[in-house]
Amino acid sequence: MSVFFGKPEHAAQLKDIGVNVYQEAEHDGSTLTSITNTGMLVIAGQEWTRAEVGTNTGVVGWATYDECDMGLSCSGSNTQEHLQQMKNLVAKIRAYGDGRPINANYGKGILGTWWASGTMDDFLAAVDFSSADNYAYTSPPVGDAIKASPAWPAGANPAASAAYGWQIDRMRSYQATPGAKPNWVFVESARPYLTESNARTITPEQMEGAMWSGIIHEARGISIFQHNNDPAYGNYSLVNIPADRKAKIKAALTGIQALAPVLNTQSYVWNAGAAGADTMLKAKDGSAYLFAGIGLNGATGSKTFTLPAGITGTQVEVVGENRTIAVQNGKFTDSFANEYTHHVYKITI
Repeated sequence: MSVFFGKPEHAAQLKDIGVNVYQEAEHDGSTLTSITNTGMLVIAGQEWTRAEVGTNTGVVGWATYDECDMGLSCSGSNTQEHLQQMKNLVAKIRAYGDGRPINANYGKGILGTWWASGTMDDFLAAVDFSSADNYAYTSPPVGDAIKASPAWPAGANPAASAAYGWQIDRMRSYQATPGAKPNWVFVESARPYLTESNARTITPEQMEGAMWSGIIHEARGISIFQHNNDPAYGNYSLVNIPADRKAKIKAALTGIQALAPVLNTQSYVWNAGAAGADTMLKAKDGSAYLFAGIGLNGATGSKTFTLPAGITGTQVEVVGENRTIAVQNGKFTDSFANEYTHHVYKITI
């Protein structure tokens, strides 16, 4: 659970909310130890020198360019030159010999349209793990760009939680072995520096749904973009926000972290048979876990899930909701009230 370009002095507050990694940190005169001494980890950007990073074990990776697939932080004149700049920077970092994995954040190149045409597979292969930032909930132009993707389902609304899981699918589609290198997805926490007409501010409920959609589609990390220009909140929209909004975001992050021992296990291939739902199946310590959310073009309302053969439990525990559901003939039914609704089901194997 990372924050993008967090301010070092906010480390304790961000940790309290549930963030545990800085995916790059502001280079404002503070030391990296001012972050890592709180127990937070850092993926250091190129603003930080090798001397500043040193042997700090809390610095667990290096970041490269941001959105080089779109030519926004590298300086080539075409996608092949952008890619070569990325490869050159990665080679430079590899030569440090410190063993730290290398990250890159990408943008609209994952959509499969005109950005990074023919090179997106090479961009993902160049680094050890990647993230992507396309703010589907809050930016109408981003929504239009997503709808232009040949992989986007006709009629689907980009301003939905499922659009964030779809971004993970897009990243995996460029990998020879999908997921062999981890993929992260960005989720905004307010209105991310958007000035275009009709830009929106994400709600905590939408933010939570987007994070879970990413996870259900096999995201290995969530990157939170907190820089904001909604006048209702401060620039740092994980820190400078009203207590009730912060409490909702903290509850969402806490719920994800509580399930980390399950989430960090291998997923199993299983189609739970619920029309319009996205699901992920895992198992841990004698229990199966079915994670479910609304998919693209999926409808809200009741959905019936079929459990794999061999599961003996007669009741499903809905994790974190203080309720159970009876299992009948290997199936159970639950309700999804909103497009961002998600549930986690636990049942004895």
